[in-house]
Amino acid sequence: MRSSSRPALIWYGQDGERVELSGRVLDNWVAKTANLWVDELDLEAGDVVALGDEVHWRSLAVALGTWTMGAAVRAVDPLEGAAEPGDRAVAGLVDAQGTTPPLLDRVPPGARAVVLDRPALSLGYRGELPGGEVLDYCAEVRSHADVYDGFEEPAPEGGALRAAGTDGFLAHGRLLPAAAELASGREGAWGTAAAVHVPGRRTDAEFLLRVLAVLAGGRAVVVTDRPADAADEAWRSVLAAENAVVF
Repeated sequence: MRSSSRPALIWYGQDGERVELSGRVLDNWVAKTANLWVDELDLEAGDVVALGDEVHWRSLAVALGTWTMGAAVRAVDPLEGAAEPGDRAVAGLVDAQGTTPPLLDRVPPGARAVVLDRPALSLGYRGELPGGEVLDYCAEVRSHADVYDGFEEPAPEGGALRAAGTDGFLAHGRLLPAAAELASGREGAWGTAAAVHVPGRRTDAEFLLRVLAVLAGGRAVVVTDRPADAADEAWRSVLAAENAVVF
């Protein structure tokens, strides 16, 4: 998918926004994120990024970029959750009203807060940034290279993903096998579908692995923050138009 012009990630926002990223464009966003982490935040392989777990295409690009340079993702509730000592970056998506999440107000010493804006064409967050040294993701990421060739890279045994309520991390070398296990037995049912909708309201560990499974299988992944997708006739029509099935 990485060099493909075919869709890789399709986003439907509850505000009506539709964003389609080809494999090549998604790969660019991932590489830019990895370069931003290394060049601006001095992140290293093995560091941990606490990521607000609201579903959004930009959050997925951040997670994939984090893995690309060898760091780990820890999904956190942006309203009630908090970063932990040792986290090196804390990234959170603004809400529908453009307000930054409480997660970014609770950043431990040694970590940087990162604001993720919602609009696809955002050139920077227009609201008031939280206090402290805060990185505006949309204002900074576009200036970074479309290809990641940094020295920081994943170690197969290094931590990559931590599920809520657990102490250990899934290793980088286990990401693709774990994703494949979740998709096992589903490929036949997906048939000739061009895309697979991964339902869910939180980008928790299982959600991220399902997204990874779809991308690794060469299909586009469809995600949304619509409140009632599976039971909504209009949403079923959207999936039909995308030639998409549900994971």
